[in-house]
Amino acid sequence: MPRREKEDVLFFEDSEEQQALFDERAERKVKDRNSKTGKKKRELAKASIAEVIPIQDMTPDGSFELQRNKGYMDVMQLQSKDIYSPSTQETEYDIMMMAKFFQSYAHDIKVVSMNFPVDMQKQLDAIHRKIAQNTAPLYERFLLKKRDELQFLETHRTNREFYLYIYASSLKQLAEYRNNCRRYLGRVTPIIELTDEKKLDLIYKLNNLNTKLEKRG
Repeated sequence: MPRREKEDVLFFEDSEEQQALFDERAERKVKDRNSKTGKKKRELAKASIAEVIPIQDMTPDGSFELQRNKGYMDVMQLQSKDIYSPSTQETEYDIMMMAKFFQSYAHDIKVVSMNFPVDMQKQLDAIHRKIAQNTAPLYERFLLKKRDELQFLETHRTNREFYLYIYASSLKQLAEYRNNCRRYLGRVTPIIELTDEKKLDLIYKLNNLNTKLEKRG
């Protein structure tokens, strides 16, 4: 009789362990199910790059219309200058004028620096004409060397250029801001007007930083 009680006790302990094991598995299944149902769906990628870039269209005057009625934008190039040759007084004057411009111009503005390939096409065309017209063998060797140098510069060198981005809520306001920038910055960094092709090159380069432009506007 005591032996039977011992067997009953052993059987009872085994059943508790088995029940606990089943409970643990059940809880794990519930957690897995909840985790699967609670996952958020991944956002779909934009179907077109036009939905990502804030620019909607180019206006007839060369400005850019922004998407979702956020106004207009224009780009102008800042003429860079040598900062080592001028005297201390000239440098201090330029700093003062730039500080005055940023203090007086309270609207949205952005200065962007970008590297563009060196355009040596005019020089290469001139060298090619001289090579075609040349009749002296010694001079031809000099011309070929010069041509190789120009091709190397065009392939492996870039120019650092600076651009001014201005924003406005209307085209009329944008024209006013553009004139203000010309007036305030004219004595320090003259404004260079850009062609439509160059502006499109800027937008393309800004959104494709690892690419190299084949031509410039």
